[in-house]
Formats: sequence, structure tokens, C-alpha cells
Amino acid sequence: MAGNAKRATFVLWVSICLFSFSFPLAVNAAWEFKRESFEFFYDVLWLGNSDTDSAPSPLLGVVGIGVRFTLSDTFSFQPELGLYGMEYFYRDGKAYPAEIEYKDAVGVMGILIDPLLYYRYPLRGETLVLNGGFGPAFSFKVPLVPHGDAPTQEVGSYFLSSGRFLYLELRGTLDWTITRALGLSVRLRTLLPVYHLWDGEGVPFYDQLFLGAGIGLRIKG
Repeated sequence: MAGNAKRATFVLWVSICLFSFSFPLAVNAAWEFKRESFEFFYDVLWLGNSDTDSAPSPLLGVVGIGVRFTLSDTFSFQPELGLYGMEYFYRDGKAYPAEIEYKDAVGVMGILIDPLLYYRYPLRGETLVLNGGFGPAFSFKVPLVPHGDAPTQEVGSYFLSSGRFLYLELRGTLDWTITRALGLSVRLRTLLPVYHLWDGEGVPFYDQLFLGAGIGLRIKG
């Protein structure tokens, strides 16, 4: 337990240091907090699953909306909300991805919340901009549709225990401004399951890792 606590503290301090380093840079570059655009997005994310006796690693369709705020000429901030659905079953104290036809599976609605800090690098003025983003991400799984004798409560409790909703997200986007009001973005993202540093399950780190790409429609204003 002491080792797990030390790893959790280390992750927390790394996150604090990264944000502490980034925000002063934004402040020195003419700080502001101005809404820039809304973004409607669709991502396809691979979710890692290392257990060979359950469903293979699924591909998830994530739909959502984000709001981007300008912090400076270099930095921006974009919180997002995304939704997806999948099936889980419960075995030996753990929830695993399930095939749709599994008789005791639970239909789960996933809620992704991502407040990310972006670094902007213009490639062609404001027409083509490359962004690198990072920040905490939260993946809450809400059991909604039980099948058969599915242990709905156990599945929900599993993902809340040991902070199994906590991720660190890294993202890259390429923004193309089409008109003054509209733009498109290509998105690459990965969500790292940092809770494996302390949950004690001993699974490979890619287990429950998200990785994928998507597109977004940006509306200025």
C-alpha cells in the first residue's frame, strides 16, 4: 500500500508541475479568457483489454461537444464531454468487456470528461494550426441496461474503486479554418490509465488504455 501511495503521489505531482509550468507561460503571453469556438466531434477509440477469456479489445464510437477558450496567442483551453456505449460482465471481482450476446452482460454508458490545455503552433497563419494538448481525463461508466442476472451494482462499483475513472490524456489536433465561422479538425488522442500505478491488479499498462482518432466541426463564437 505504501508503494501504491507513493506512485499516486508522484503522478499527482507530475500533473501539478506540468500545469504550473504551462500556465505562467500563458500569463506572460498576454493572458485572457475568451470563448473561441464550439466543436462537435466523432472519435473512434480502441480500448485495450489484456484478458483473453473475455471480448477482444473493442472499438468505440465517441460523440461529443467541446468549448475552446483562448488563453493567449500560444495557449488555449478546451473542456469536452463525450459519450459512448459498451457491454461489460463481472467475474472474480473485476469487470471485463463482453460480447453483445453475453447473457449476463451490463450495458454501460461511458462519459468522457476532458479539460485539456493546448499549445498552438500555426503552420499557415490562422488557416492551418497544429495543437498539442494534455491534461486529466475522467471516464465514468454508468451501468444502465442489465441483461439476465447481471451484477449491475458490482460493475459500477468496480470502476469507481481505486479511481479507475482517472486518466492522463495526450492529444494532437490539426485545425483547418474554412471560413470565419466554420472549421474542421483532425484529432489524435490517447488516454493513459494512470490508476494502474496504484490499483494493484498487475495487468499490462495498455489494459483499459484508449487510443484513436476522429474529426471535429468547429463553429466560431
